[in-house]
Amino acid sequence: MRKFQHILSRWQGKSKTMLHQLYSLDVSDMADSDVPAEFANMFAYEDYYFYFEGTGFRNTEKLFLYVVIPTFTEMVTEENQVLYENFLLGEIAPVINGLNEEYFNQNKNSREKGHFEVQDVGECILRRSGMRYSKEWGRFVLQIHFDMPLVNALSINAKAGVRAVKDILRHVRDAVNAIDEKKLEEYALVYKRQQEIRSFLHDNGLCCFVANGSILPRQNGTQAPLPNALPFMSPGEMEVTVPLEDGETLTGMGIPKGVTVITGGGYSGKSTLLDAIELGIYNHIPGDGREYVITDAAALKVYAEDGRPVHNLDMTPFFKMLPGSTGVECFSTGHASGSVSQAANIIEAVCGGCKLLLIDEDKSATNFMIRDKNMRAVVKKDPIIPFTDRVRELYEVYGVSSILVIGGSSEYLAYADRVVLMEDFEASDISDKVEELHLYRSECGEESAKMTMERRLVPRETNQPFLYFQTVETENERKIILDEYSADITLLTALITGRQMNLLANIMEGLLTDMEADSEDVMQKIKDILDKVLSEGKWKGNSVLPDTKRLFYEEIRPLDAFCGLSRMRGVTLHSADKEDCIKQ
Repeated sequence: MRKFQHILSRWQGKSKTMLHQLYSLDVSDMADSDVPAEFANMFAYEDYYFYFEGTGFRNTEKLFLYVVIPTFTEMVTEENQVLYENFLLGEIAPVINGLNEEYFNQNKNSREKGHFEVQDVGECILRRSGMRYSKEWGRFVLQIHFDMPLVNALSINAKAGVRAVKDILRHVRDAVNAIDEKKLEEYALVYKRQQEIRSFLHDNGLCCFVANGSILPRQNGTQAPLPNALPFMSPGEMEVTVPLEDGETLTGMGIPKGVTVITGGGYSGKSTLLDAIELGIYNHIPGDGREYVITDAAALKVYAEDGRPVHNLDMTPFFKMLPGSTGVECFSTGHASGSVSQAANIIEAVCGGCKLLLIDEDKSATNFMIRDKNMRAVVKKDPIIPFTDRVRELYEVYGVSSILVIGGSSEYLAYADRVVLMEDFEASDISDKVEELHLYRSECGEESAKMTMERRLVPRETNQPFLYFQTVETENERKIILDEYSADITLLTALITGRQMNLLANIMEGLLTDMEADSEDVMQKIKDILDKVLSEGKWKGNSVLPDTKRLFYEEIRPLDAFCGLSRMRGVTLHSADKEDCIKQ
């Protein structure tokens, strides 16, 4: 700490542009004798180390402060790294953000205050930019957005800056020292069990598990469990028991791969169950109520999405023709109808690697979902091939299961492997009763669907040696804007935080500035970007204006990034075997 204090005190009253030397200055020659070589170019505070990075020359006082934390390192493995990152961040964030509130002074200009922020955590266990484990150092690294205090918004206030950094480090140390080991053990146990359940699903042909005792309803407008809610109990016929390595077992409803219908009257808990299943793609923290609601990580909820764009997509799995279109094999529109948008969402989901479609009747296009026996008799020339005609084929040919919430039509009961009835938030298996009804199942009568399995992004034409955007931002946490490009991802409901949106925006930037974007499948491009981000811990975007924003990021799936790109206005996507039908 003396090294940092010595350097900063020399800059008292000097221009804030001096601050860039905090991360470009070689301070290794000033290192204390007991500082390990790998940390010699950092500043030390007891057995903690810290260093700075800049965010640009426009606002040089806006820095990243990184704190290297020496704890729990002997417990970390590649499999549980994300657990410890989340746990540590969850313990430290409220302490440091609370300290920042104490620093707040309404009588001072915002630039004259010491201001700092640590990324908070939610109910899901995700990889976050705010805390990462460094394999190189064998320690955790906490990222803090730090504004150096200034005098008159221009010159460095060294005394206040040293005090703020020292207070932060002291509070980080105290928060780590105050960690309840029993709480950490509970987190580690729950996380380990969640991973074991995921393996159990894979090995036993299941796409979802909902443990008995889970609390599924949420308080209005929040992700907090609803007090006094009825705990979920599995129907006896669907009950499975998961053996755990610690000798315990977990029992709950196992939903097999295939086609499952959840039915029931209004306000019976159908959509609540489906919502919990959707977020089962993530592991949840203890106390959330959905800790042991575990879903295939490649699940995606799809909706009718009036108004979304569609880019050169083969719609033949669900349409024989489309008005105003030269052909359905390479269909584009800037404003899709409900049925077209839902069909496009399913086709793109399959292309993006989805293995479980989640569909709620209330948020679907009726004319896409069903055409009953009577309507088939009346309407002979309907261009739409309803989802009923493809739902079995999707599973049997492409391995894509479906869980559907259906309350107003019996059509899907005839196609289901399992039917779950919800009454007053209690589940029962009525599959045998439905089978006894001998319900009518229409035959498709169409050729087998040829699903699109690869998409490529056409790079922007330019005479420049490289591409960049002047604007890269998220709006209202549901819209991404990159200059003239924009994407509304309101109905990509697996993206639950603005921090996931931040990462998605940076992925979009990387894709759209790639001058060789069409050299391979766009899903592979997305995976390459995410692999680099997650393996190297490099969470910064490649914008030429990095000082305009300091953002925290949270992990997203390649599937969600692919679906986000597919909704972006202004891009040109095509299928590899249909390059001749590209519409610019």
